[in-house]
Amino acid sequence: MILTCFFSVVTLIASIVSSCLVFFNEESRTKLHSDTIIAENKIYKNVSIVYENSNVIKLSNISPGYNITQKFNITNNNSNTINYRIEWSNVTSTWNNENSITTPHPEEFVYSVSCTNGEKIENKTMPYNNENNVILDNLELKTNKSNECTLTIKFIQNGTDQSYNLNKLFGGTYKVVVKD
Repeated sequence: MILTCFFSVVTLIASIVSSCLVFFNEESRTKLHSDTIIAENKIYKNVSIVYENSNVIKLSNISPGYNITQKFNITNNNSNTINYRIEWSNVTSTWNNENSITTPHPEEFVYSVSCTNGEKIENKTMPYNNENNVILDNLELKTNKSNECTLTIKFIQNGTDQSYNLNKLFGGTYKVVVKD
């Protein structure tokens, strides 16, 4: 009788621990440099966002013709469709410095995003502050589907002297935000 009670209690504790581990393991995640971080939005427990490289961009002293490509993947393993957006945050930039001696040309510093679901934007001016930084909005991803996206950032070479844009800095984070 005592032995049966003991094994019953051990089984109950093991079940509770296993259930807790499964619950916490099912939270939405962002994977960055093989480090798993719990995402900000815990509404959809089976959404994964994997950035191939860091989703933090830090650029300085780039020259005309420079470009960088970043890839990221959103996967929906929920039983329902999710809605999300891609946005910039924590932006710091000197590309639109109005106090500059020369006229700034932020239109020469652009980004494009294309996704396998067909969403895309091309040659949009990089943000220079933390206002209106939505890259793509009202995106939808059906259940058990993935959407691979590519972000490309370019310093457009226009064939003239572009020294007015040399020594500019840009820092920011692009991220996927699952909506309520």
